[in-house]
Amino acid sequence: MSARLSALARRLAALVAVLVMAGAFVSGAAAISPSKATPVVTSFPVHAELTPTDPLFVDQWGLKSIGVPSAWDVTLGNHSVIVAVVDTGVWWTQPDIQANMWTNPVDGTHGYDFVDSDTNPMDIDPSGQIYHGTGVAGVIGAITDNADYVAGTAQVSIMAVRALGSNGQGTSTDTAKAIIWAADHGAKVINLSLGTNETPPVEPSEIHLAIDHAWSKGALIVAAAGNAGVGTLDYPARLPEVVSVAAIDESGRRASFSNYGPGLDLSAPGSRIVTLNGGVNQPNQPNGVHYLQGTSFSTPFVSGIAGLLLSAEPGLTNVQLWNILNMTAVQPVGSGYNPNYGWGVVNARNAIAALNQPLISVDSYPTSVSSSSTFGVTWSILGPAGMTVSDTHLDWGTSSGSLRNSTPTQTGQTRQSYTAGGLSLPSGAGALYFKVVATANGTAVSSREYTVTASSVPDFLYVLYQLLASNLLYLALFILVLAGVVAFIPQRRASRARRSVARPQMLYPPSYYVQAAQPSQPPPVAYSAQTVTPRIEPQISGPPTPTQTPTVVQPVAPVTVAQPMASKKRCPSCGTMVSAENMFCFFCGNRFR
Repeated sequence: MSARLSALARRLAALVAVLVMAGAFVSGAAAISPSKATPVVTSFPVHAELTPTDPLFVDQWGLKSIGVPSAWDVTLGNHSVIVAVVDTGVWWTQPDIQANMWTNPVDGTHGYDFVDSDTNPMDIDPSGQIYHGTGVAGVIGAITDNADYVAGTAQVSIMAVRALGSNGQGTSTDTAKAIIWAADHGAKVINLSLGTNETPPVEPSEIHLAIDHAWSKGALIVAAAGNAGVGTLDYPARLPEVVSVAAIDESGRRASFSNYGPGLDLSAPGSRIVTLNGGVNQPNQPNGVHYLQGTSFSTPFVSGIAGLLLSAEPGLTNVQLWNILNMTAVQPVGSGYNPNYGWGVVNARNAIAALNQPLISVDSYPTSVSSSSTFGVTWSILGPAGMTVSDTHLDWGTSSGSLRNSTPTQTGQTRQSYTAGGLSLPSGAGALYFKVVATANGTAVSSREYTVTASSVPDFLYVLYQLLASNLLYLALFILVLAGVVAFIPQRRASRARRSVARPQMLYPPSYYVQAAQPSQPPPVAYSAQTVTPRIEPQISGPPTPTQTPTVVQPVAPVTVAQPMASKKRCPSCGTMVSAENMFCFFCGNRFR
């Protein structure tokens, strides 16, 4: 009898776990999500732009192309805003960034090193002499107007969190710990110039859970799209809670090496980016800067502009930051969303100007609901404090572009939150389309059109995950653990459950240079960690002349631990093992014959 009861308990626990996990995955797609708005470019005052004294500012085409000098006339940044760089560390004694490093008030350190488990996140022993984390940090926060090296996007506090080793690789465990640590220590923007082109065999992965934690703390997470030149975003850039960034070149078009595709949010300069180098401790040393390229160096432009927005308006939430960045981006081709560029190329001038005019931020809405459930939409109207909002409501309908119904009018002021509740899908409708409209100080504004689709999940599951949404993933994990414990209770003293040891599975970096997409390896039997690697881009020796084309270097191809290696060849120059398909060696730049 006891054996039957135990077996029944195991089956019930497993069934409940499956049901809750199903709700978890549905809620991941259907839960309240950050909105992604249509670009809106409006007129704004034009002022004299700051021309900094940094000697290489003349070569910083990226800053100029996205309106950063115009934004500097409003704010250069504020050290109260913390931007975390989760990377290979930062050479924090570099004279052109040292004064902008975050300092831990507890122990006076500048971050944490999860590779060596100490409090010195120095960017050391770089592969190929590329100080990846230092270069990323330089794009965000190099000291501006100090007659030294380059200008940074924003004068914010740079928190160095080392999750990648000297070879540019690391585990998903260290990366997840770094993200959580940064959020728990006050980072409001977290830059991830790293990733993998594979998908974790288990979702939610530890990185995904860490990003969820950081989002719940109010942090904006920005990640590189990848550099394989394919129509799929790297991980974690493809996650819905992450602002994904592609690269453009000096022509303003998508760089040939940049990934693109559905889910892309923004684009930013990523070709021939002059930034800080490590290994120097004195001003203006010849080797204190270098020229790099890739989405690794597009991402920090977006992180830096987010820092400027928070410097000008500290009360902005991560959802509002996301909306402002997307809504004020400039689309190079056409209008609306374009998977080649996302919502467009980020623009600091437009983003800062949007703080002084009415702008609607749709802060939360469900992307999918049960046909019998009710839901709500929450939004805020940004703009100068105290601006009178005489009318705001939702226009909605069951056909895109035909929004003939309206919710009741609400009034108030800018920077106020509004909610339209009690909404439901009309009987038989497969989706509900809506947009938010408002009139503030006589100016009519509207959001883009959003879609709420009908969920195919049975009503009882939908109600279950709605009731448990705040703690759903944790509850599901708890139930799975409980089911495992019940499943392995010995039925008899002589018959014990066998135990298995999970072997670490390494997920290798994405092909984030100009390279054909690599086929994914089959999922491992056991999963505990992934390897994530920065988008370390090829070094170009000095600014290219008008007749010189920057050398684009191929990456190291993915390798899987304890599995037969794919076709490889050894670089005759430096000995690095690379994919047989590569035309270049990533580490030394040697061209294969």
